[in-house]
Amino acid sequence: METLLQSLVEHLLPKEISLYFGLTSIEEKSHGIELRMEEYAGLLPLALREAEETVLDGFCNPLELLHFSMKGKPLYLKLYRRRWKEPGSEKHYSNRYDLHPEGVKATHEFASFLKDEVGCTADEYIRFLLDT
Repeated sequence: METLLQSLVEHLLPKEISLYFGLTSIEEKSHGIELRMEEYAGLLPLALREAEETVLDGFCNPLELLHFSMKGKPLYLKLYRRRWKEPGSEKHYSNRYDLHPEGVKATHEFASFLKDEVGCTADEYIRFLLDT
């Protein structure tokens, strides 16, 4: 079942997201559907790849991106990047990904669709969905 679910995620979400993040929960809320996704644990930041030892140190603040709606509700991808450090160090490292256009809290695909096909911004689209 888990393989089937991962396959579904890979077909529904942009490749750059499903490549680096795994689905951990789905929650339907009054304001939309939220997919919580966590960065895969084996993806060490470049700065730590030569380190002798590393430890996971929690998660960065989540990045929340809007994607194509489901069931007539906004679909939010809540992405959690892992934080890493070397033992005994206070300096944290994390990966950076190009997951959305600068200044837009929507996936590249969805932001492009809204701009080119619908002629609105992500914020305008959310207001429209929530008002109907």
